[in-house]
Amino acid sequence: MKKLLSIGEAAKLIGVSIDTLRKWEEKGILLSFRPSKTSKRYYRPSDINQFLNEDNTSSNEKIIDLAESWAFSDSPTQLSKDYYCETSDIFSARLQHLSVKLTKDQKLADISPLIIAILGEIGNNSFNHNIGNWPDVRGIFFGYDFGKQQIVLADRGQGILNTLRKVQPDLNTDCEALEVAFTKYISARAPEDRDNGLKFVKDVIENNPIDLYFLSGNAELIQKGNTSKLKIEKKDQTFHGYLTIIKY
Repeated sequence: MKKLLSIGEAAKLIGVSIDTLRKWEEKGILLSFRPSKTSKRYYRPSDINQFLNEDNTSSNEKIIDLAESWAFSDSPTQLSKDYYCETSDIFSARLQHLSVKLTKDQKLADISPLIIAILGEIGNNSFNHNIGNWPDVRGIFFGYDFGKQQIVLADRGQGILNTLRKVQPDLNTDCEALEVAFTKYISARAPEDRDNGLKFVKDVIENNPIDLYFLSGNAELIQKGNTSKLKIEKKDQTFHGYLTIIKY
């Protein structure tokens, strides 16, 4: 029988705190093992290895296609639990999981914390802004593909235009809303915090090799890494909510 790992050994191997492992246990992210009912909690090395090596994509799935199909559909199909974060705590746990995996790649040492920060801003804002007001499906799509170096977030929320109209009712189009959301500070009061966070996203990308594709309503915004230039275009297709693609 292979040596079981204590919670301290498991935490050190993964690169997180003991408290984080306990939270993951509560959420079912990574379960411990008890040799007997009265023994302490341990971790199997095989479970740790699987956790560190697992991905939430497969070679036959195109992560962007999956996200678009869910976000753009009038009647969305039910998402696999591998991609669906119904609540903010599930999203936070999976984001931390991704952070652990990204930090294992030394080539990403400088930008992996920034990628996680961007994702945290966008993903958490979905929950903060749409509480009690989801048009149909609450929660977000969260998927990534390490081979293609891309991460996708999407929600079926109210969208940027409807968010900003609550404090700037003169906005008329989704393109105008995206420009305001990424370039202008409105106030520090909720729900505007969501869109002030997008300015943080813009600033990070401006100084790092990370590309951003952001769609909301019928507007698309593109910002290439290491540049402040924003390209905003009107698209033929429209939908409520947003879809974000991060490439690094």
